[in-house]
Amino acid sequence: MIADVILGNNIDTAMWIKELKKGSNTIIIVDYDNNHNFIKENEVMYMSPQIAKKYIEKFDTINYYKSLYGYPGMQGNMSSLYRRKT
Repeated sequence: MIADVILGNNIDTAMWIKELKKGSNTIIIVDYDNNHNFIKENEVMYMSPQIAKKYIEKFDTINYYKSLYGYPGMQGNMSSLYRRKT
């Protein structure tokens, strides 16, 4: 059995669900704001990290998905936000 696990419930979650529903039977959203609850909605399971940790043990293969964001200035100096005139 294969589980597709989306780490975090954020703005990209709907996009991930739409893409994964094309070929996945089990989609799990690990909702870090969820406290020990399990919700099944439209064949997608939302669960707390504690429940997800135990639940995914029964799967043979687990695919993890996470959205990462990069912003200007992430090099540590905010001066990278401005273009220098030469």
